[in-house]
Amino acid sequence: MINARFETYSPEVWTRFRRHIFRAFRFGFIWFGTLVGLSAYFTWRIFHGEDFVGIAALTTALLLFSLLPAYGRLRDLFVTPPNLYPYFSERVPGPGLVIGVELLRHSRALDTLAEANGIKRIGEFVSDDDFFDKSGPTWHPASDGLATFDTLLQGFASHPSVQAAKQDLECIRDRLLFAQSSGIQFCLLLRDVHATSGMEWEQRKGKC
Repeated sequence: MINARFETYSPEVWTRFRRHIFRAFRFGFIWFGTLVGLSAYFTWRIFHGEDFVGIAALTTALLLFSLLPAYGRLRDLFVTPPNLYPYFSERVPGPGLVIGVELLRHSRALDTLAEANGIKRIGEFVSDDDFFDKSGPTWHPASDGLATFDTLLQGFASHPSVQAAKQDLECIRDRLLFAQSSGIQFCLLLRDVHATSGMEWEQRKGKC
């Protein structure tokens, strides 16, 4: 599956996807390694006659309760299809997180079409995630995105990748039209979960 993603994702997206994988496994290794080590240590102390039953039970319970969210996170990374979602410097009306899956799946092919015609590639609009990377989004003028999305939709309507991602391309283009008329900048954000909340977006520097 990783090789398939490498062959379909644009280079910028592939780099960020690998970063998501590394971050998730690093956290899991530290968290579960610590809990397993503590549980084993306190259990060993119990067998040597010391009264560590309570804290051993607590660490074991934390370990067991962590398995379900860990399983969900693995599903987000490897089973649930990630997407490329438009992200704006101010609020822009439009569809929710039902778009972007096909755009991501065909991003490398779409990049090839864009590059061959001298317009910006989809991957050039993909930004680091300020919510996780703390680096802040890299904004782009909506007009630049419109040039790319309009060219792909109008000039390559019969191309298989454009047809597959047509709904995503059209939805994002419509949001970019509003953003351009309002002077709002945008970027594309790689998401590996398909749920969001008001609290999450309040912590970001932009709006979905």
